[in-house]
Amino acid sequence: MERKEQPRFKHIRNAIAAIAAIALLYAFFSLVGIGCPIKYTTGVSCPGCGMTRAWHAVLHLDFKKATEFHPLWFLPVPGALLLIFRKKINPKVFRISLLVIAVLFFVVYGIRMADPSNEIVVFRPKKGLIGRLVLKLTGH
Repeated sequence: MERKEQPRFKHIRNAIAAIAAIALLYAFFSLVGIGCPIKYTTGVSCPGCGMTRAWHAVLHLDFKKATEFHPLWFLPVPGALLLIFRKKINPKVFRISLLVIAVLFFVVYGIRMADPSNEIVVFRPKKGLIGRLVLKLTGH
């Protein structure tokens, strides 16, 4: 007799599988020298730029360095918990919480992007794959 998995555990298992797949993909990108696929392709950092390095610092208990890499390094955990347990959370609270997290990321992104001395978050479209291809194709 086949035992049917409870829906709650299936949801959690799927969330863990998705997180593991993303982690493996980023590990692959790092191994082949791409790092962040967005920055590699466009030459422009994304709002999460520095997050992987921040969590690497957290794993070494270097919270100061983690904050330097990304000041919101701690938010993916509550964000993931919100997504995993969204059916147990009031829908309005869920939407407002995700909105607050997104707004925080974009405000911090804007501040970091406006700082010319910031070497983590950069705007260098000519160094991205698309920019390099355009320069090569146009002969510049």
